[in-house]
Amino acid sequence: MGDFIQEDIRSQIEDLAMHGENPAVRRRAQILLLYDQGLPTREVAERVGLSKGRVRYWRRRFERTGLAMFASLKEKAPIKIDEPAGPESPRPEGLPIAEPAEEIRAGEAFASQEPTAEIASYADLERHYPAGLQRAEHLRDLALDLFDRSWPVHNLPESHRRLLETAILLQHLAELQQEEGSRSDYLFILSHPQTNLNEEESSIVERALRYQQGKTRRLVADSDHRPAGEKEALYLAALVRLAGGLDDSHTQSTTIQSMESSPDRLVIRVSGPSAESDARAAEKKAGLWAGLFGQVVDVHVYHPALEVAGEPGLEGLMARQSPGIGPDDLFSEAGRKVLGFHFAAMLRHEDGTRSGLDIEDLHDMRVATRRMRAAFEVFDGAFEPQVIRKHLKGLRATGRALGRVRDLDVFMEKAERYLETLPGDQHEGLAPLLESWKAEREKGRAAMLAHLDGKDYARFKEKFLAFVTSTGAGARQTSVDMPYPPRVRHVVPELIYSRLGVVRSYEAVLGSASLEQMHALRIEFKKLRYTLEFFREVLGSSAGEVIEAIKVMQDHLGDLNDADVACQLLRAFLDEWEERQALLPIEERQNPEPIVAYLGAKHAERHQLMVSFPQAWERFNRPELRTALAGAIAGL
Repeated sequence: MGDFIQEDIRSQIEDLAMHGENPAVRRRAQILLLYDQGLPTREVAERVGLSKGRVRYWRRRFERTGLAMFASLKEKAPIKIDEPAGPESPRPEGLPIAEPAEEIRAGEAFASQEPTAEIASYADLERHYPAGLQRAEHLRDLALDLFDRSWPVHNLPESHRRLLETAILLQHLAELQQEEGSRSDYLFILSHPQTNLNEEESSIVERALRYQQGKTRRLVADSDHRPAGEKEALYLAALVRLAGGLDDSHTQSTTIQSMESSPDRLVIRVSGPSAESDARAAEKKAGLWAGLFGQVVDVHVYHPALEVAGEPGLEGLMARQSPGIGPDDLFSEAGRKVLGFHFAAMLRHEDGTRSGLDIEDLHDMRVATRRMRAAFEVFDGAFEPQVIRKHLKGLRATGRALGRVRDLDVFMEKAERYLETLPGDQHEGLAPLLESWKAEREKGRAAMLAHLDGKDYARFKEKFLAFVTSTGAGARQTSVDMPYPPRVRHVVPELIYSRLGVVRSYEAVLGSASLEQMHALRIEFKKLRYTLEFFREVLGSSAGEVIEAIKVMQDHLGDLNDADVACQLLRAFLDEWEERQALLPIEERQNPEPIVAYLGAKHAERHQLMVSFPQAWERFNRPELRTALAGAIAGL
């Protein structure tokens, strides 16, 4: 035996477990004895047939009150409210912990078709309600958890937890009766002495059950003008609907992990084998809640962040100063570390990107998404293709949302630099162009914020977090050709040299390269640089010299690409300018000369960057730099 139960009372609890006066007494005693054997909460709950939240409640109750926890069962009491089943469910400050409900079990619910003051026997209960009471209990736990966590929104009094529990039970029993072909009337069930409701409470519960089946639009239309009792019934009906959606699968497996509330949004995170389908069902049943409280209800699947290198999930990722790769790491797990490191960087800059106070947050967030996309290409052979495709879809969508805004930031910043070279009285000449770009940026920013606030992005983050914090997830299985999983030291040399080989192959076309070829070379330089940076921790110190040389080439080609894109944008703007000006009275038409002059400056910049590139290439493509690269790799 363990030390959970003191020796001097163990015999009394064993006696209650064997000979207690009713099933509830015996079950509670069994809970204590199972905990005393050292069993975990999950197994205790399975053995006694209760929820984990209920089992935890009785354990805490025993720790606080000892054998006094059984005193309430000497006389049969009306159904009361249990603590919600979810772990550490928050409770509004100042609200007392309510007594738990008597288990919706043997002889403790409704059994007779005729009203009677007698407590129904277990046999009667089984005869009239042969199945499904476990689902009623699970729905009750979900509803009470929703009640507590959303209390700051609905502000219902604590006493209404009992009304919500009663509504859930009656709704479920009515459904069971209908399935068996018999008819049930809510008012008849409410009159049963077991519910012990007064007339006002019965009216609220009856309305709640009626409302939860009604048309949302009609119920919401005049909700502000309803009397207090009807409003309370509407609020309870909204909770009943949400709880029903969260067990739409009828598996009793979906539980609430967390809830977050803002003025216009309620985010519920759930877990369990059927959480995906239950989340969708709950969102469909959330219309009444949205209409009453003005909150869109988003239900997401919670993916627990498993430990990574001894660190707790997301918190560990956010605290890292580097990916933490070692030469003997499995190649797939090195990829997971790199992806996790840059995923954390993306999240770190998300709030700043939303606020827009510092444009560098947007730049850094976009860079993080690009590096993750590059990492999937570098570690392509380490993961199953379907895993890569799934996460790349979310990364590409996020990159597109960020990219348009960031590109316009760059164009406007370079235009401002150009203006600094002109006399002050010429600055207004680019005003029409800058105003047009600012308007486009605002549209792009609105679309970006819509993406960041959307369900797809939230689900991408949840699933990606689960992927980067789950060792082995999505890793490609070994084959006959490679029976042992590759390590970093086995793969990196060939990987780096193959990237370098692609870059150097452009030497053959540099004498006559097109802008498209130069843009393609820029991308290959970026891939080479990212590859070196991903593995910098395991490379020799001379890797830094090589990376800096690649950055110089990448910046040169990046400026060339920006100048070319700016030329295209300016030409398109001037074409539209001519069309717009033709519609204005002659005296209102503006001179396009300042914008044409800026276009000429960008053409000159593009030309200079193009003709100077061969000299930049010679500085990069020298034996000394390749020797430095070889030295960086040699240590592997």
